[in-house]
Amino acid sequence: MKELLEKFESFGCLSGKVSRRRFLAMVGSMAAVPLLGPQLRQAFGAPSKRIMKVAHVLTENDNVHHALVKFKEAIEKKTHGQLEVQIYANSALGSLRVTFESMQLGNLEAGVWDAGTPANVAPVYALPELPYIFRNLDHVHKVIDGPIGQELYRSLLERAKVRTLTVYDTTFRKIFTKPKPIRSLADMKGLKIRVPEVQNYVRTMQLLGANPTPVAWGELYTAMETGVVAGFENKCEAAFNSKLHEQTKFAAYTGHIFCINPFLCSERWFSSLPKEFQQSILEAARENLAWQRAEAPVSEKRYEQKMKEAGVTFTSPEVGPFRGAVEPIYKEFGDKIKANDLIKRIREA
Repeated sequence: MKELLEKFESFGCLSGKVSRRRFLAMVGSMAAVPLLGPQLRQAFGAPSKRIMKVAHVLTENDNVHHALVKFKEAIEKKTHGQLEVQIYANSALGSLRVTFESMQLGNLEAGVWDAGTPANVAPVYALPELPYIFRNLDHVHKVIDGPIGQELYRSLLERAKVRTLTVYDTTFRKIFTKPKPIRSLADMKGLKIRVPEVQNYVRTMQLLGANPTPVAWGELYTAMETGVVAGFENKCEAAFNSKLHEQTKFAAYTGHIFCINPFLCSERWFSSLPKEFQQSILEAARENLAWQRAEAPVSEKRYEQKMKEAGVTFTSPEVGPFRGAVEPIYKEFGDKIKANDLIKRIREA
């Protein structure tokens, strides 16, 4: 009671003797505190609500989006609703490049990207998405969760002031085509394949003999429909949820790249939060990773079946020639960003 009186007095609300009735009326007015401005709420001891906008280019049906919904529920529970998470799916706030730049400019708090987009400012971040650098999923997790992963995250934090909260799984990617199936490396020759605006994807398709064509994911359906590109590479889940089964006839199990989906946030924004909010964010990100990693392969298998039921024919080309064709990329990238030793460590982990 004494504390409340002091707060009212500091606003000049009380002077001299206060009647019981008047005081109780003032206490009742505290219910209106959430409706007041930030400065007044702070004076009354009620913290201002914070907003965490999270952007991604996937649909609301994707398992990554579901993981973000679980993150949102956990955060809002941990912070008693004082940190509100707003999720923007379907490229609602722009492409991978646009949203990442928006985060750097302070207009967006967080989001989920590929590894290639942040690599534009921290080049080593792209290394996990070099073609055939991983043997299997266990190899992926050993690198991402271990000391090498920490090196990558530090590089992004130091160069871009962007924090890696966690890294979601996708799957080893497939190549989807419209005019013809991919049964061997020779079938890749000259095909216009959509790739993200990321150099390692572009170079991978060049080495495989294709004609890489950068197109924003949200514009891909139209690009396939109008013949701007003849195919693309991604996972079945993303393809089906974007209705690309309507524009493709074939899918090849090439497994050329394992695309990680890092959940990133602005370090400047993160550092401005109360310590307890920071801890809640780190805990929630860590907690929902286990669910997402278990769900990702199950979800991909389910969507693969949906693609087949939609009439997409799957092929299994011999990947040995594909691996051999992209071998030069390791030295090229290693020389370019002075990371030959790091690439070697990833491959041998």
